[in-house]
Amino acid sequence: MRHASPRSRVQRLDAVIVGGGPAGLSAALVLGRARRQVLVLDTGRPANVKSGSIGGLLGQSGVAPVELRRAGREQLVDLPSVELREAAVIDADATVDSVRVSLSDGSMLSARALVLAHGLSYEPPALPGIEPLWGQSVFHCPFCDGWEVRDRALAVHGNGPEAVRSALVVSGWSSEVVLLTDGPAQFDEADRAVLDAAGVRVREEPITRLTGHDGSLARIEFASGAFEECDALFVRTRRGQPNGLAEALGCELTEGGTLVTDGDGRTNVRGVYAAGDAATERLRSVAAAIGTGSRAALAAPPDPPPGAAAG
Repeated sequence: MRHASPRSRVQRLDAVIVGGGPAGLSAALVLGRARRQVLVLDTGRPANVKSGSIGGLLGQSGVAPVELRRAGREQLVDLPSVELREAAVIDADATVDSVRVSLSDGSMLSARALVLAHGLSYEPPALPGIEPLWGQSVFHCPFCDGWEVRDRALAVHGNGPEAVRSALVVSGWSSEVVLLTDGPAQFDEADRAVLDAAGVRVREEPITRLTGHDGSLARIEFASGAFEECDALFVRTRRGQPNGLAEALGCELTEGGTLVTDGDGRTNVRGVYAAGDAATERLRSVAAAIGTGSRAALAAPPDPPPGAAAG
């Protein structure tokens, strides 16, 4: 794996991959093993950097996100056609047969395929005290972190029918779950009955603060002066594309802010593919990101390189 100098210029590549997380590294691995000329661009600011470990990843138990990225990069070392560069894409433009990319280091690139694997921006709710707990005992994905906090006192923050569904999902990991609506509940009596049948309590008091120590949540305080002792909290995040690339390229987005793709990661823009959280509308996990990265890479290769055997 070659590390380019900041001002080096690549005239034409098979693929440029934006993002050096699980999806981007997975795509680079597939393309590099196929001897495609690939450039992986990464800014070194992963969305899950505060997470202590990755859950639900086959063959790995408790591996930290930073360690997985390190191992993934090491796996690319023996692939001479893969290059990694720490730079951001500031502009991109799709033409009939290529995608032109402008980088923050001044380079201008041209590639037959552009893979957007830059993840999403995740913004947790503005709850006082959440920052030191985020990724440690306050989470957004129960399928990623539910097992690690199973059978403990769990809370779900949210309101409306979607929050009801989330609380019911979380109740699969613990018999002690409370739904915190942070104000008057915005769901009907039928929803209350379903929650009650599942053993999920509902508290409607406005939340004033989360308190804990060394990343561990201890309790949730309310405006009434009361509090809820709790070991972990699941919240909904506000998500969006982390940069303006999708807009600049004219890529279609879902109502949830993710890139619209077909089953193989193709966007509506010729030559532009997407993988990982940036293109995943529902279940977001490292395992899923790795799979979508591989799938997009298999769809993205251009014509075989000169001298390659057919078949």
